[in-house]
Formats: sequence, C-alpha cells, structure tokens
Amino acid sequence: MNKKTFNFEEFSNYLSAIEKNCNKVFIKSKDSKVCWRSWGKGKPLILLHGGYGSWAHWIKQAIPFSKNYNVLIPDMPGFGESEDLTLPHTPEKISANIAETLLKLISPEETPIICGFSFGGLIAGHLSYNLIERGLNPEKLILVGPGGLGAKRGKMRNMIARHSKMSEEEIYQAHKTNLEILMMHDATKVDDWSIHIQKQNTDAHRIKSRPISSTDTLARILEKQDVPLFLLWGEKDASVGVYLEDRMSILRDINSKVRFHVEYNLGHWIMYENDVIFNKILNNFIQD
Repeated sequence: MNKKTFNFEEFSNYLSAIEKNCNKVFIKSKDSKVCWRSWGKGKPLILLHGGYGSWAHWIKQAIPFSKNYNVLIPDMPGFGESEDLTLPHTPEKISANIAETLLKLISPEETPIICGFSFGGLIAGHLSYNLIERGLNPEKLILVGPGGLGAKRGKMRNMIARHSKMSEEEIYQAHKTNLEILMMHDATKVDDWSIHIQKQNTDAHRIKSRPISSTDTLARILEKQDVPLFLLWGEKDASVGVYLEDRMSILRDINSKVRFHVEYNLGHWIMYENDVIFNKILNNFIQD
C-alpha cells in the first residue's frame, strides 16, 4: 500500500491555474490587512469562506461565476494570507474590516450579492448589516450551512487532533478523516485537492471560529435587516445533524419570506462535494 503524503508542487500548480486570471490585492484596514482575490466583471458577488478556511473553499466557484459577475473572495482577517485582528475576535470587528476594504473595490452605488459558507455565513450576515450602515444596499444574502443561529450542533465523531510529533503521512490521514467527519458526506469526494486545501487553511488560521459559531449572533443581526434571505444546506450536513428544522424555525421567526433549499445526500462543504449541483442552486438563488 502506497503511503499518502502532500505533493505541494502539484497543488501549487493547481492553485496557480485558478489564480492566474485573478486580481489579487492586499488592502489595509483599521485592524488588519485583507487579501482579496477577484475575477470577472459585473455585479459584485462576494463569497466568504468558512472557519479554519480561506478563499480556496470557493475554488470551484471562482471561475464559473466570473463569466457573469465580479467575483470577490477575501481571506477574512485572521485567515489565509490576511493579517490577524487585535483581540477580541468578534464578528462585528471581522465584518467591519471586510466592509472597509471591500469599499475600495466596489462603488457605493453597487448592490452586491453576499454569500457566506459556515462561519462565513455568520460573518456574511454581519457584513450585510455593516454595509447597510455605510449606505449600501445588498441585493441578496445567501447563507450556506451557517453557524450563529443558537441551535444545537449535530453529534459527530471526534475529530483527529494534529500535533508536532505526527509524520507527514499521519497529518495527511488526519486531514482526510476530519474532512470525512465534518465536511463531506461522500467519502469518495475527499480527494487530494481538498486535503491540501484543508492543511493549508488550518495551518494559516488564527481565529477560533467555533465559539463564535455556537452563539446566536447571526440570528440577532438578521433581525436588524430586511435583505432578501436564502438558506442552503446539505441534507447530510454533520454540523446540523437532526437539528435542521430548529434552524429553519429560528429563521422563519426572523424573516417570514426566507427561502430554503436542502440538497439530498450532500454534506457541509456542499460547493466542493458537488460543485455542479451547488453552482446551479446558487445561480438560481441569484436569478430568483
């Protein structure tokens, strides 16, 4: 049996192929320096990654959606290539620094579509509110498996903790197993690319997102705005478990016009596990 380890050169070449046509900039904000990547022209489509993540959570969406939109994907402050924030780490501070830097990339007259995944869904709600406070009018808010609703978390197997004494093969297998536990329902979709992305992301993160995601901060900020709201989950999202209806009930109480979509037999990182289905759903939400 061949040992599985990381092929950084191959992964770098793959990322470079996606990045070669993007505009990559580092923009200074009050508390950070935020790395933004953008592709295409048109209405701004802002994609926010999840916790322990980076722009690469959206690696299968950047190019396809750039055909019709100005796709803007940050490494949120404290993640990826962006600088960390001063303590405490709060969703208000994270979103404020994203908003401040975003306004140097789009005009105040534009009506961006905001889409956030997991912890990025929580931040997306705060970003939408922050932009409204700055005089912008987000067109839609699309949340993919978001945290921050104050609902119970699904019961999962314990994730494998990594430590300095692990071999490269053990680290590889730990990331593979953790992706199978939390991120994707179909274990066959956990490929080398996703494992490379997971390792790169977790090595670079500095903000502990899970304590924030366990609060009801998203629910509370959604109560303060009236942006058209769309929610998407994978039916087998391990972070949700049997508590999906609880989340829907919370959201219906906040916004009676909220739209839901639950995609059969997919997990948490739905846009990687089946990008064809996800991209179609996202496009339908945008066009609705």
